[in-house]
Amino acid sequence: MDGERIKVLLVEDDGDSRELLAELLEDDFDVTTAADGVAGLRAFEETHPDVVVTDESLPGMNGTELAQQVKEREPNARVVLVSGYAQVDGAGYCDVVMRKPIDVEGLSKMVCKLGEEAKH
Repeated sequence: MDGERIKVLLVEDDGDSRELLAELLEDDFDVTTAADGVAGLRAFEETHPDVVVTDESLPGMNGTELAQQVKEREPNARVVLVSGYAQVDGAGYCDVVMRKPIDVEGLSKMVCKLGEEAKH
């Protein structure tokens, strides 16, 4: 382990949820945020995160479309899809699908695990 913090991109269109989740994750990870799928893809290309945590229901480009774009650009990047739905079309591009409401401790552990995988 080289001591580098895991870089996380959090894509969530609800401002309050995005800010709260980012604050909680920033204790353990370097967090960048985006408010929609298009901004998320741009942020991914600029910051090259290890893990992308994205909501499914986003304006412009939904979470599974974003996951597909991320995997095409960087197959080692890991994607956590957050959804209120039990079944999500296109979830095969995601490494993990978590149901809302989010268990922040569980999410943090998952991001840590996936981030370590992405770095190797």
